[in-house]
Amino acid sequence: MKRNSAWTGKIPSLRDVISTAFTILWQSVKSFSKNDNSSVAASLAYYSLFAMIPMLLLLFFTLSFFITSFEVVMNRITVIVSQFIPYYTDTILKEVYALAAGKGIWGLIGIVALLWAAMPLMGTIRSAFFNIFKIEERPSVLKTNLLDISVILLILGILVTVSFVNIMLKDVLVLGGSTLLYDIALYLVITGLITGFYFAFIPVKVSFGYILAGSLLTTFLWGIIRPVFGLFLSYNPHYGVAFGSLKALFIVIIWIYYSFSVLLFGTEVIANLRRKDVLMLRGLFYETAHTDRKTQRLKRKFGRDYKEGDIIFNEDEKGTEMFYILSGSIRLVKKEQTLRVMRKGEYFGEMALLIGTPRTTGALAEEDNTSLAVITPENFETLLREEPKIAISFLKELAQRLKITNEIATGAR
Repeated sequence: MKRNSAWTGKIPSLRDVISTAFTILWQSVKSFSKNDNSSVAASLAYYSLFAMIPMLLLLFFTLSFFITSFEVVMNRITVIVSQFIPYYTDTILKEVYALAAGKGIWGLIGIVALLWAAMPLMGTIRSAFFNIFKIEERPSVLKTNLLDISVILLILGILVTVSFVNIMLKDVLVLGGSTLLYDIALYLVITGLITGFYFAFIPVKVSFGYILAGSLLTTFLWGIIRPVFGLFLSYNPHYGVAFGSLKALFIVIIWIYYSFSVLLFGTEVIANLRRKDVLMLRGLFYETAHTDRKTQRLKRKFGRDYKEGDIIFNEDEKGTEMFYILSGSIRLVKKEQTLRVMRKGEYFGEMALLIGTPRTTGALAEEDNTSLAVITPENFETLLREEPKIAISFLKELAQRLKITNEIATGAR
């Protein structure tokens, strides 16, 4: 008997890529609802109401280091605010203008107070991201506060950069007669800003490609809801009139709510891109039957082929993977005695990953054309953490196999 195997992995077809993209988008819709992100977006809109003016005042203070003219600074802030809050911008800017004109706010205590006013928003965003990425261990209060302050300063730095980039784009593109190129460049700048935002708040290591994909989708969706919301307001001029003089504030909060909803959906997409392998693998344990198409996708992504007699792993060997039988069969042996023959739809090798011990049995292919889906420790851990039903299934199977092993060891069978 020889240890032999061949990966069946191939370059995914266009059909597989489209199917995976659809799966991720559909799963993101479901996880958006499951994580109650609509309520989270409402909370973020509420906290934004209190953090907006302090953040804009901090932006005014930061820009004042580079620009001495009060009017020029306010013009820069007006451009930024109008890009992200395009409705009733004047209402917000009037408050910023009145407060920024008062020199008394720029003492150390004033700066600290403005930073502190923005902290609840940052904390709520961070909690939302922890929930989306299923992170249970949270940093200490001191570390969290330091992180939030760092993020506020980072956002201010990005906004300052955006203000200067926007002026450059206008000088080069708009004055050159190319408003279309300016709009495209502006959306790319916004995508970069959203990408930086995701990098600041995502609590785990994520591929840059996944973050960029989520940022592009977020910018695209945000670019859709912006004119749609404007069209809605144009056809409903009395929307929010029940709030009287607070109508403008009400509409701003609604717009911020939709903006955060899109941002959180983009976060869900990034999270599901990160766990896309798990999304495919969990179907093995939830579905009783698999179509040939799904089986072929799994083979291309995770498959490893064996011939009759090929060793999959030996007894007492360190276990680093578990296996799901896609086709064929395997034989579990202990001290050259057959314990069990396992067939399509069954899995094995999870004990070594669950309890961190060497393999308690050996495994070899029972027939030709045996194909196994290989599950890595990272995917295995994610399955256990995020899929309680699968975790219970693993534990039941583990208990059953321990029972059989004990019976054989004591000569009961």
